[in-house]
Amino acid sequence: MTEGLKERIQRLEQALASADQRGETLLAELAQARALAEKAGGEADEFLFLSPDLISDSLPRDRMRSAFAGAEFDALLEDIRANGQNDPVTLRRAGEGKFEIAAGRRRLEACRVLGRAVLARVRPLDDAAMLRIQFSENERREDISALERARWFAEVKSRLNIQAKDVAAQFGLDPSTLSLYLRLARFPQEIMERLRDPRRLAVLRARRVMEALDADPLAFQRIVEALDAQKDPDPDEQVTVLLRAAEGREARRSTARAPQPDRRHVVHDGLRIGTLTRNGGQWMFRFATSIPEDVVHTIADRLPELMPPMPKRERGKISAEE
Repeated sequence: MTEGLKERIQRLEQALASADQRGETLLAELAQARALAEKAGGEADEFLFLSPDLISDSLPRDRMRSAFAGAEFDALLEDIRANGQNDPVTLRRAGEGKFEIAAGRRRLEACRVLGRAVLARVRPLDDAAMLRIQFSENERREDISALERARWFAEVKSRLNIQAKDVAAQFGLDPSTLSLYLRLARFPQEIMERLRDPRRLAVLRARRVMEALDADPLAFQRIVEALDAQKDPDPDEQVTVLLRAAEGREARRSTARAPQPDRRHVVHDGLRIGTLTRNGGQWMFRFATSIPEDVVHTIADRLPELMPPMPKRERGKISAEE
C-alpha cells in the first residue's frame, strides 16, 4: 500500500464527511497531514505513506540489535501509537514499487511493530548521498554508540574500497579520529553481546579495552569470565568490570606478588601516554605519537623528582652499566 500526502488528505476529508465514532481520530490524522503538507510546501509530493514491507535496507548497518528493544524503543512505540509519526524516514526508489531506506530505521521498525503505514520522504539519491544522509542523522543522535559508529565506518571503507584518508575527507573527520574508529571496529563481538547497553562504553574506554586485548593474550578470557560471573548487572557496572578485567586489575588484587609483564601501556584519563617494554635486562619507554613534544620534555624534567632514594652501591651499579 502506497499513499501520497495529498491523497491522504483527500481521503481523510472524504471519510470525515461521513464520520462515525472514529471522528476524533480522523480529525487528528487530518490535522497532522495538513500541517506536514503546509511545512513541505512545493515538496509535498515527495512524502508518502507506505507499507514497511516495501522498504529494504542496503546500507551499512549503523545500529545494534539493542537499539530496537528495551525501554527507549518501547517509549518510541508508545509515542507513535499515541501521537502518530511526526518525523518521516528518508527513502529512495529501488525498482517498481520498492524503496531503500537512508535514515530512520528505528521509526521504520516501530511502524512495522505497530502494523501501521510509515511516513516517508522519497528523494532521488545516489549511493554517496545515501551514506551522507545516514551519517548526518547519526551525528545528531546521542544514542549511537562508539562501537556502532566504528563498525559503520569500517563497512563504508570496505564497500567503497577506498583508503582511510579518503573516508575521513568524505565525512569531514580528522584522520586520527577515523583511525581510532577503524581500530574499534575490531572490538570482539563476543564481548559486545554480553553488554546490556554497549552505548555506555565510550570511545576512550573502548580504546583501553582494545589496547589491553592487543597487549595481553589472556585479557579476552578474563573479560568473558568476569562478565559472565555477574548476575543481573547494571550497564555502568558492566563497563567497570569490563575495564578491570581487561587491564588485569582484579587479578592483581588477588595475587600478593604478581609477576610484572614485559610490556605494559601507561594510561592517564583514558589516554595512552606510552608503552613500557623490557628487552633483556633493560626497560625502554616509548611515548605515544599523540603526546606533544613539550609534554614529553616536561615529563623528562620531572623524572628526578619521582626517583626514590637509592643506596650508593646501586648508584655505582647504574653508573657502571652506563
